[in-house]
Amino acid sequence: MEKLIENYPTNSEYYRNLAQTYEEEGQHEKAIDILIDALKWDPKNHWALILMGNIYARYFDDVHTAMTYYDQVVESDPGNYIALNNIGGAFLQSGKLNLAERYLSKAYQANPKYPNISLGMGLLNLQKGDMRQAFQFAVETIRNEQKSAGQVYQTGLQLALDAAQYLVKQQVGKETLVDFIQEIERLTDKEVRIEKDEYLPTAAKVEIAENHGRDFHRILHNPKYPQTDHLIAHELVHLKLAAEARTAGNNMLFIAKNGTYNQFLKTIEASLKKLEKRGIPDTSIAKYSKDLFDGILRQVFNTPIDLFIEDILYRDYPELRYVQFISLFQLNQEAHKAVNDPKIIDLSPPDILTKSRIFNVVSARHFETLFGVKMEKQYQIRPFEKEQIDAFWEEFIEYRNDREAGEEYELVQHWGEDLELDPYFELVEEKEYRSKNEKTSKRPEDVLTQIEKDPMQEGALEEDEQEELRKFKEQHTGKDINMAVAMYMVGALEHFKGMPKDQVKDIAFEIAMLGRNGINPEKKGYKVNKIPGQSFSGYKLLAYYYVSWAVAIPEMLKELQMPFDKEYELAKQMTES
Repeated sequence: MEKLIENYPTNSEYYRNLAQTYEEEGQHEKAIDILIDALKWDPKNHWALILMGNIYARYFDDVHTAMTYYDQVVESDPGNYIALNNIGGAFLQSGKLNLAERYLSKAYQANPKYPNISLGMGLLNLQKGDMRQAFQFAVETIRNEQKSAGQVYQTGLQLALDAAQYLVKQQVGKETLVDFIQEIERLTDKEVRIEKDEYLPTAAKVEIAENHGRDFHRILHNPKYPQTDHLIAHELVHLKLAAEARTAGNNMLFIAKNGTYNQFLKTIEASLKKLEKRGIPDTSIAKYSKDLFDGILRQVFNTPIDLFIEDILYRDYPELRYVQFISLFQLNQEAHKAVNDPKIIDLSPPDILTKSRIFNVVSARHFETLFGVKMEKQYQIRPFEKEQIDAFWEEFIEYRNDREAGEEYELVQHWGEDLELDPYFELVEEKEYRSKNEKTSKRPEDVLTQIEKDPMQEGALEEDEQEELRKFKEQHTGKDINMAVAMYMVGALEHFKGMPKDQVKDIAFEIAMLGRNGINPEKKGYKVNKIPGQSFSGYKLLAYYYVSWAVAIPEMLKELQMPFDKEYELAKQMTES
């Protein structure tokens, strides 16, 4: 700069740049002397005037002198939002909050979309202790700043998280949540019970009273996720949507189709063999397979509905936005890791991984529309994935602002079909389903008959086994309780009594692995490695299958689709008596 000044001694900007280097090195007196030369050649050099004011404000605590320079800038160009922002920032750094607010407010009025200004306003409100305003300006900053790796964006994001966390700790939104619970109880005419469940595979879930034969709804939440209020509120909206759809006569039930789990296993066979070759225990592979199946179906059902739910929470319950922001940030971070971790990518079936990634990116895009957080950019998306994501998003936008009760189920069906996951589930009308099940309850024999008709089992029965089956059917025809299964369950309950839950879970997964190709109820000679010294008939194995999951993994019992509830209740009564 000195060389340039030597060659061009009348250029004001060269002097200003040289002064800035001295200012950054801490030679403030030297910087002032050079700025005097800069202003001699151009008295209206705004950046020289601002720098002079900054030095007096920050390093000499001389607000009066600083103002003489700042005012010259404002008077000559009152709409210069960058200059106003710089002045406000200088006062903010020096702790002059009233003066900082004066200039930052003028800058914000001049250009509210400039992220540096909204960040300054956020930091100002942070120092003033107004966390609500700090959060709001922080969200505006990350929404308007496109460079998500830059300092302005990252500072704004951290400010939003810090302000939201503070407000949540102050119980902001708690009254709103209590009122919301009471609203749902009035709407559904049923109590809402909230319980912790550390074994829950997701952050939270709702058990709707009608679906579980209860006179109350139950919301379960995993304590691993600390933003409990958001999780509860989210599940309350699930209840609200279902109630509205029921009132409109078009509520739907999402049901996994019988027998499709084995079909799913065949589609991921290559990945399972890879796990086997690496020496992964069968119990772990069984758990992995079931988790994968359940997980992708949860995404099919929840992803489109969750978009509407978070919109409703954001729009109708503003006091819950702070906990909503923190919770969605954590959930989206986990969703990103779930499809981008190299270890997960190496072991996961590519097709399922792709479909899961598509769902996750749609959720990330939605999070950005609410709070500006740019998580979609973190994903490495292939062109065909981007095309499908855009198609899903466009369909959601069509429904977003004028959704009728129950229309969210249309997206569930459409997206499931588009990703070719519809063979594994069906949406059935609640009225029709309940009416049908009131007339004819599904008995355990129906399930055994389905297994019996499985083509994989054709010709597997010996002559004496066929006779045993014939006698069994004659004995139990027309009865509601399958006594053989119930008696086997008594033995299972006795076997598992006092056993650590993790040990029971290992047995449950081993039996699930045995059942990958179906369990033939008439077959004998099944072996369970973790129950040495016993031989299992098909009926006995089915009973132990059910009981092990009921004891160790009750939250997933329904997904087995084994209608032995009455037998299990009877077995429990017999063991208790």
